[in-house]
Amino acid sequence: MSGARAAGAVLAVAAVAAALWGIGLDGVNVALAAAATAVAAAVVGHRDLGRDHALPQLPGERRGGHRHEVSQLSWSLTDRDGRIGERGLRQLREVAAGRLALAGIDPADDDAVRAHLGERAWRTLRATTPQPVRALDACLTALETRSPRD
Repeated sequence: MSGARAAGAVLAVAAVAAALWGIGLDGVNVALAAAATAVAAAVVGHRDLGRDHALPQLPGERRGGHRHEVSQLSWSLTDRDGRIGERGLRQLREVAAGRLALAGIDPADDDAVRAHLGERAWRTLRATTPQPVRALDACLTALETRSPRD
């Protein structure tokens, strides 16, 4: 507790004790009220009002690769059931479109996409309902291993 807070606490205890003594309470009751005031002042004096309690962030320039982006976004990909929802599938389709374009494949050409990535990855890309995380993983693996790196 800072000096100003400590002085304020002492003044509050003295004021409570004087007021209760002045109205005629017993010494034991005055002492208990003074002790309670001191405890309340200590608790209020140690609160961190107006301070930011955010967790420290790791600087982005020290983290290599794209894994930090995955960790930052992964929580938003799944729904309550732990399945990849519409937002996650939409992001997967955007990534796949870029990777397929690098490989010279039109993302809208179902036959070419199916031939390049395989049946399972193609079904995941075209899914309209939430998919298990392992389907997303299989699709990302197919995109990574069968498409050229940028």
